[in-house]
Amino acid sequence: MSIRSFVGLSTLAACAAIAAVAAEPTPFVGEWHWNKAASTSVPGEPLPHEVVLTITSADATHVEWTLTTIDDKGARNVESFSGTGDGKPTTGSPDGSTRAFTVTATTLDSVYQYADGGADRASCSLSADRKKLTCRGTESDGKGHSVSYVDVYERK
Repeated sequence: MSIRSFVGLSTLAACAAIAAVAAEPTPFVGEWHWNKAASTSVPGEPLPHEVVLTITSADATHVEWTLTTIDDKGARNVESFSGTGDGKPTTGSPDGSTRAFTVTATTLDSVYQYADGGADRASCSLSADRKKLTCRGTESDGKGHSVSYVDVYERK
């Protein structure tokens, strides 16, 4: 094999490898189940029975997820989001509340601003083996009171 053919094949192989990596979903994509024992909640709020977070896209151009919660009484609630991951706020409800998501190589951050002045900010990161998603957040009421929480999810 000539050196020119070798270089050509090597370049083609490198391009194919880069394309394969680019086609892989970000590490946040997947189905995540809430770990009640490892999580902490906002005091006074009843703990849900089950929480499943399904992330289908998570990069700066597009974030898409569905959060399914079964509360302590067995009622099911589903919340979804589809928008950008560039940190720009979008209106999330008729009352004027906004939400923004910022995706980096290592974190998925969220900011909810509520019409009553309250806010919820969280930063989620993956464990080294990418099997655990830990979200550390702070919820505030807009009147000077805030409380921290940790949500831990395990990949299924």
